[in-house]
Amino acid sequence: MIHPSLSALKENLILLGINLKVKVFNLVEYGRVVTRYYSHFHFAKIDLALLTSYLFSNPFVISKQFLAKKGESEIYTYGETPLTTLELIARNCEINRQDVVFELGCGRGRTCLWLNQIIGCSVVGFDFVPTFIEKGEKIKQRFCISGLSFRLEDFFQSDLKGASVIYLYGTCYSANEIRLLIDHLSKHPKGTTIITVSYALTDFQPEAPFRIVKQFSAPFTWGKGEVYFQKKI
Repeated sequence: MIHPSLSALKENLILLGINLKVKVFNLVEYGRVVTRYYSHFHFAKIDLALLTSYLFSNPFVISKQFLAKKGESEIYTYGETPLTTLELIARNCEINRQDVVFELGCGRGRTCLWLNQIIGCSVVGFDFVPTFIEKGEKIKQRFCISGLSFRLEDFFQSDLKGASVIYLYGTCYSANEIRLLIDHLSKHPKGTTIITVSYALTDFQPEAPFRIVKQFSAPFTWGKGEVYFQKKI
């Protein structure tokens, strides 16, 4: 039998190791972002302004506190797609400047800004955390960014018409929530691209009107994940 104090120590060491791994990943990722994308000077200014605005207000903490205040049982749900991973996704899923991308659960909007500035497409970011939307709007207005909007909405209830691409990096939603979203997305026109991480929509509803076009692995903060490129049929 393991002594309670030893068990707690082991758990703390595991958490410390995970935290260190995430910090190293983020540091390396930021170096790649600077190397690959900061030659686009307008994006560099926008990205630095966004990161600076969260210097004393960590988005993970903001999300956790908001969900706790709402009384949610699962409060550790915040996650972001690394920008170099987003580039891989955009390339594999052939996102281009003619697309209108809806990101469901956009968080602080960094991925929306990258898609708008680097790919050149129109982007709409949805989130229900007010701080994220307010800060995103301030960045948009400060840098006079066109083709970008943020909506303070629960995307399970939102009007998603007008999107050619819908991106969902949501690995913490319940099966019932995903099925609700599937019903919502099933009303979309044929040919709409749906991109999900860790699961295909048909995993939860095999008869759903979506066809997997491509599946590939991509790196995330927590490790490798499967990305599913699907089309509404």
